[in-house]
Amino acid sequence: MKKRIITVIIFLGICGTGFSQQSNEKVLRLTLKEAQDYALQHNKTVWNAGLSVSEAQKKTWETISAGLPQVSATVSYQNMMGFSMSFAGMNISMPPTSNFQATVSQLLFNGSYWVGIKMSKMGEEMTETARLQAELDVKQQTQSAYHAVLIAEENKKILEQNLTNIETLAKKTEDMVRIGVAEQTDADRMKIQVVTMTNAIKMIERNISLAYNLLRFHLGVGVETGIELAQTLDDLMDVNNIHSPLLRIFDVNSNYNIQLLDGQIDLSNMQISLAKSASLPTVAAFYSYTYKIAKSTFDMSPNNVIGLQANIPIFASGQRYVHTQQAKIQLEKAQNNRELVTDQLLMQEKQLRFNLNNAIETLELQKVAIEVSQRVFESVSRKFQQGTASSLDVTISSSELLQTQTNYTNAMMQVLMAHTELEKLLNTL
Repeated sequence: MKKRIITVIIFLGICGTGFSQQSNEKVLRLTLKEAQDYALQHNKTVWNAGLSVSEAQKKTWETISAGLPQVSATVSYQNMMGFSMSFAGMNISMPPTSNFQATVSQLLFNGSYWVGIKMSKMGEEMTETARLQAELDVKQQTQSAYHAVLIAEENKKILEQNLTNIETLAKKTEDMVRIGVAEQTDADRMKIQVVTMTNAIKMIERNISLAYNLLRFHLGVGVETGIELAQTLDDLMDVNNIHSPLLRIFDVNSNYNIQLLDGQIDLSNMQISLAKSASLPTVAAFYSYTYKIAKSTFDMSPNNVIGLQANIPIFASGQRYVHTQQAKIQLEKAQNNRELVTDQLLMQEKQLRFNLNNAIETLELQKVAIEVSQRVFESVSRKFQQGTASSLDVTISSSELLQTQTNYTNAMMQVLMAHTELEKLLNTL
């Protein structure tokens, strides 16, 4: 009976461990769109951009609060160590004094304050635009990493197919050597081809691992997280999908870089207003209440005081004028920068459209080249088995086929890269 109980406990422990390991393993199966959405929620760069927005909001409130009622309180104690004052023939003793004072102040007018609030809100809007730019960058990086994984896996499939073909030929060559139809040199060449292809597959497997790790980095997950791609290259290389950016119109004003420069122009205008507002007076009101905990015999200070205070700038030796001129220069520079970046973006748009068109045309040519190379390889392989072609011919045609297939996958990668860059510029990722 005891043995049965022990056996059951061990079985449950093993099962529990297995279930625990299975539950701890996390596998993400993601389409490209799901991968981008996941990255926006977990990528640290996006998190920091969101924190910057929250920080800007707090700074705006800090600026606003400077013009709201301010309350302060002080408690004081003074002991004059038995000092007495002679006044009109009398000795007036100065006993210890203690006061509690509360002061309420309110800013009534300050030009710089109102300009500062507007500038803080503009800064908040620019931080939000920077957050959107960070999100766009992360989506582009995630998409590129997703593409890199698919291309690497496609390269592995091509190499494995070529390895299968070469291994089949190598086996047939060994058979031909045994019956005296082929020479050992032919078999050795085939073995070299098999070894070379096997090493290439091992290398591409390491590249696939690196590509997955890069994708994990952009997704904001650990290296222990499993990832499965729910889309294939055929899905992403759909004709309508690839050509779609070419049909869209580029609105330069929707570009986040331009929006940030527009914000900089607005801030430069506000800097001019801020420099001018330095010539305006500052007016504040205050109320002070003093509760005298311990007062001296001779006390003439009131308990309640209310007042106004105005600070009026009169003459600063041209300092305020110079500040205004500097702000105007900064505004002109910001406007020039916007025009410069606008021209650059328009040129970039034309270049990216050209790149995508050129990549699509190259891909179509590589498709034809693959078909031709495949036919040549099959023809040479048949001739080799029939004894009318040498192993060197097979090696050359195999290498040409592999090179053509590699060129094809590289062309696909160029199409995907050009497509992603143009989508990013159009803000349609």
